[in-house]
Amino acid sequence: MSWILWLVVAAAAFAAVYAGLKGRKPFLALVYGPVVRTPVDFETLELAKSPNQYLVCPPGLCRNATPNAESPVFEMTPEDLRARWMARIAKLPRVEQIGSDAERLQYDYEALTPFFNFPDTVTVRFLQAGEGKSTLAIYSRSHYGYSDLGVNEKRVKDWLERLR
Repeated sequence: MSWILWLVVAAAAFAAVYAGLKGRKPFLALVYGPVVRTPVDFETLELAKSPNQYLVCPPGLCRNATPNAESPVFEMTPEDLRARWMARIAKLPRVEQIGSDAERLQYDYEALTPFFNFPDTVTVRFLQAGEGKSTLAIYSRSHYGYSDLGVNEKRVKDWLERLR
C-alpha cells in the first residue's frame, strides 16, 4: 500500500475515533468551524445565495427576502398558536429550543439532520393576523455546505403540517 493510501486510512481512522470519543458536534466544528448563529429579524432578513434554507413568511413581513411559501392563517390567537407549536415541537427527536424572545413571540431551535446530525437552525415568530387569527414566519437554514438536499423545506412543511 502506498504512503498516500496509508495517510488517507490513518486520517479516516482518526476522524472516526475523534467523532466516537467527542461526539459529532465537536467533530463537525473541528472540520467545518463553529456554527455561527445570527439573530433573525424577519423584517430585514436577506437570504443567502445558497439553496440550503427555506423561508415561510406572511405577506408584507419579509420585505428584503422572497419567501419560498406564504404562511398559513390559523383560527386562534398567536399565543394559542405558540402553545400548540411548543407542544408539537417538544415531541420531535433531535430538536432543541436554543433561544427565545417571548416579548416578540420569536423562538430559535437547533434541529439535527437525520443520519449526519448537521446542526440546522430554525427561527419561528408568531403574529397577529386579524381578530382571533394568527400566522407565523419560519426560517430554517443549514450552517454547513451549500445544498441541503431539500432538508429545510421538508422540515418546515412537516412542522406546519403538525400544527393542523
